Amino acid sequence: MEVVTSGSSSLQIPGYRILKKINQGGMSTVYLAIQRSVGRQVALKVMSPVLNADPVFSERFQREANIVGQLSHPNIVGIHDIGRYRSLNYIAMDFMPGGSVSERLEKGPLAPLEALHVVRQIAMALDHSHSKGYVHRDLKPENILFREDGSAVLSDFGVARAVARTTRMTNSGMVVGTPHYMSPEQARGAAIDGRADLYSLGVVFYEMLTGAVPYQAEEAVAIAIKHLTGPIPRLPSRSAVYQPLIDRFLAKDPDKRFQRGLDVSDAMDQWFSALAGKPSNQVSQLNNASVGIYSLARALLLTLYSSAKERFVFALKRGRTHPEQPQRAQTERDTLVRLHQLLREPAKHKRPWLAGGLMLLSLFLAWSLFSLISAKAQWRSGILLLDSASRLTAGFLSGQADSPLHTPDTAPDKHPAAGVQTAVLGAISGGNHTTAEPVAPAEDGRPPQDPGSGIVKTAAPNPEKVNNDSGTNQARPSESPETPPTYALNVKTSPQDARVRIMNIAPRYQPGIKLEPGKYDLEISRPGFTKVRRWVTLKDSDLTLSLALERTYFAGKKIRSKLPSGGWGPQMIVIEAGGFTMGSNRRSFSSPAHKVVITRAFAISTHEITFDDYDRFALATGSTLPDDAGWGRGDRPVIHVSWEDAQRYVQWLSTETRQRYRLATEAEWEYAARGGVAEPFWWGDDDARGKANCRRGCNSEFNSLFRVTTAPVGHYRANPFGLYDTAGNVAEWVQDCYQPGYDRSRTDATPLLIANCKLHSVRGGSMRDASSKISADYRKGLGDDSRLRDLGFRIVMELE
Repeated sequence: MEVVTSGSSSLQIPGYRILKKINQGGMSTVYLAIQRSVGRQVALKVMSPVLNADPVFSERFQREANIVGQLSHPNIVGIHDIGRYRSLNYIAMDFMPGGSVSERLEKGPLAPLEALHVVRQIAMALDHSHSKGYVHRDLKPENILFREDGSAVLSDFGVARAVARTTRMTNSGMVVGTPHYMSPEQARGAAIDGRADLYSLGVVFYEMLTGAVPYQAEEAVAIAIKHLTGPIPRLPSRSAVYQPLIDRFLAKDPDKRFQRGLDVSDAMDQWFSALAGKPSNQVSQLNNASVGIYSLARALLLTLYSSAKERFVFALKRGRTHPEQPQRAQTERDTLVRLHQLLREPAKHKRPWLAGGLMLLSLFLAWSLFSLISAKAQWRSGILLLDSASRLTAGFLSGQADSPLHTPDTAPDKHPAAGVQTAVLGAISGGNHTTAEPVAPAEDGRPPQDPGSGIVKTAAPNPEKVNNDSGTNQARPSESPETPPTYALNVKTSPQDARVRIMNIAPRYQPGIKLEPGKYDLEISRPGFTKVRRWVTLKDSDLTLSLALERTYFAGKKIRSKLPSGGWGPQMIVIEAGGFTMGSNRRSFSSPAHKVVITRAFAISTHEITFDDYDRFALATGSTLPDDAGWGRGDRPVIHVSWEDAQRYVQWLSTETRQRYRLATEAEWEYAARGGVAEPFWWGDDDARGKANCRRGCNSEFNSLFRVTTAPVGHYRANPFGLYDTAGNVAEWVQDCYQPGYDRSRTDATPLLIANCKLHSVRGGSMRDASSKISADYRKGLGDDSRLRDLGFRIVMELE
């Protein structure tokens, strides 16, 4: 049985080892705990004493939570145990380390596509629960959590339902639901069904897009009145393309909303298809042309107007940076892509000329506005965008807007509107690189070329003969549009065996490949190197390019390996190869000082391995959980582990991640701990005050006359290589067998291995050592089975 002290009260839950408090709210407190029976990390939610004091609630809670615990869906939090101990009701559920939507909103609105994905996943969870007869009643950002892989899950079903059905609790003033997210019928106190949850989901969707709830007031009653009588809120112009979804979600009449979560999922799938350039064959209330074209045209106009306004401000304040530029370009692209999909769908309305006229008028007004602005700021891409959109609309009015949408993976321009421009040009040309549009040839006889896109326009053949000097009627061979000139493209790569592909044409790349003038999407790749993707323009001559690839692992890069069983491995940082002077002549057991060369880059854990890291291994393998000496677990360095325990940990981690993990060698450890500094301490001098956790000379807040403890990892500043706590805190096991002093002839970083080795090296000193014993050159030997309260380890990952 564990006792957790919080303030003046103590909490006892049998069967659980409680590690720390995660969160506390008005209805419950959540702890991170280990369920002893299966060795599983869980989130242990303990109900508030205000609720527990009512026996009606306790009875109802147990009954409802048991039923809800039977819900099984990947987007509903899994419940492992429900119980009551003394006067406490509790639930043991999946631990969600990714936080909540509420926490993400603290940093600002979510990206539209991320918000759509969250809505879709929660809608599927609601559809499952509604099909079982369960309405959530309290859907809000705090109840939408994220797994480590980023998937969204819905929590708190049992609590909401139990509170809702406990008459005494509601009569005594307990509000069921949160006013900002309550549906109109819920605010009236009327009977509700699953459509009330979908209304709440719409409010959350609005908040994810804008960063604010749609209805705001100082009192709950005023907020409820706004939900009952206020107009459906309008999204900002930047997100106006998503207004049809908000209109469906937040309809006052439940019959006009989405009727079930599956309808929401279908709508999201159609939306994703549209944004990906894959028009859906389904026609629903959401994408029916009879109701969607006008609203989408209005959204397009608002989006273009807002973009023009912001670009005008940008021109006046050219010196400032605007981090929202890429997001603005994506919004414009989303709008036009969705517009193109709707234009391709067969018209269902009675007045196609009216919708087309409104569309043309909207685009004409937007084109006029952009023309005035671009005359000053020379926004060429904006003109091309609207010119392309105008041609798209003209094709729609003439019945020719039926070419598939083509959106290259990588836009050839870096301008914010380049992605939209490319998408619209691709839609007009049908994804081809030539167009059948008759264009007069240039004076030199070559086919003309679009100056902005690199698309070659092949001139239409002239049926009339041209008289030559001899008086015969023959076509001039130099003016023949059927044989455009070609030029050689050569790509020289470093390393030389890198793979070169041209992504937007069918023929495979060969050195010196002959191509027509235009823009080509190159991809250069090689295992162990970072892939390069770029557009190149072939004009009127041969082109030779030289491209050098960077290694995938560069100095300072941070790496975390995903564990298939859930969670992530320790954070690693890449250390580049190099040389240094190892050891010190001032210590007999660290002498002689000698040159060592690290020939290969490696990654080493930025922190000492923590209890969080090690407990995950122990629970997965059934190993003994090491004692924390009463100092706390979580992000404190693991202690009471032997050299053999550390070996088992790296073997497990290697198997889980399919990477090569091991303990650091002495040479690797000292090279990384020094951080490129020749002095014994990476901070340069002998003054360790405020720089490490040690017994004497550090002035550590974790050490006092009667008590010495570890510090949470990363509490002190990192060394120049980005490593924390290489001096003090806990001493660290390394791979080498220990012997006093060094062999001067050993100049590489391989570990020292001795037959029947019983002592292994320990580096870095600990919080129980004086500052003189925490330098980078300090070392000692301990038996393999030693388990001490000031001894831990960090690890290395080998790089390809």
